[in-house]
Amino acid sequence: MATSTSRDHLLGVLTREFERVYLEVCARGFSALGRTSPDHPVVRDDAWQHHPAWPPSYEAYGRYRVLDTLRKARSLRPERVLEIATGGGFTAACLYEEGREVVANDLQPTRELFGAWTTGDRLRWEAGDFFALDPERLGTFDLVLACEVIEHVAHGDRMLAHLRRFLKPGGTLMLTTPNGAYFRSKLPTHSQVEDFTALESQQFRPDADGHLFLYTAEELERLCRAAGFTQVDIELSVTPFLSGHAGVRLLPSRPALGRVYLALDKGLRRLGPAARERLCTQMLVTARVP
Repeated sequence: MATSTSRDHLLGVLTREFERVYLEVCARGFSALGRTSPDHPVVRDDAWQHHPAWPPSYEAYGRYRVLDTLRKARSLRPERVLEIATGGGFTAACLYEEGREVVANDLQPTRELFGAWTTGDRLRWEAGDFFALDPERLGTFDLVLACEVIEHVAHGDRMLAHLRRFLKPGGTLMLTTPNGAYFRSKLPTHSQVEDFTALESQQFRPDADGHLFLYTAEELERLCRAAGFTQVDIELSVTPFLSGHAGVRLLPSRPALGRVYLALDKGLRRLGPAARERLCTQMLVTARVP
């Protein structure tokens, strides 16, 4: 088991590695770059994937979002963690490697993706619809993770109320989702949807595509508080300079712009709340119960 110091060092290395990878995808114009940190078991088998329809920085900024979530999750020092709709299980696997007890859930039967980690009392796989999970059977948790999930769910209020049942007193729900107030967003936000029931047939698509609608920070905070969460913090991150919306397809011919984009991204995230809400593409929400 790695010491706390070595784990902190690893996260620092991964964070710096993001900037290197981002600059490299800008320079080379594609994302099949190998692995972020091939000598560490947490990410050893998590290779970059490339699709020609995606902008060249897509996977790089995706890893950036994962690292942000992982840093926040680690800072809470949870003992028991539930991650719903875990997909490839990267975040769950990282927390498991650090000695946490983890229950991972996904609709798809992707249990084999955890083959690199020894299952047992500390790592449990629960396949199926997360609405069917029962806290009477699984118990309660210090941390529940729902990364890029709520925008695929017709009734976000029901999802929040359901996940709250899995939290211990003082526990935390952490979720990530696209920012509906982002100036380039074309989807309606929660308050603009007239009939949520009509969207039920479109939710939980297996290809992970199909955002039903998005949320603004204000809408999501209101729903969290209505579900019984008393402390809600929302961080806005990832500007157009890292999301692929700022001409990154031009960067292979102008690789020096990569460093400019990184600097602009950091600068924009220091602006006031109103500007950040319009310029940032992502939200990271932490909501606590009493």
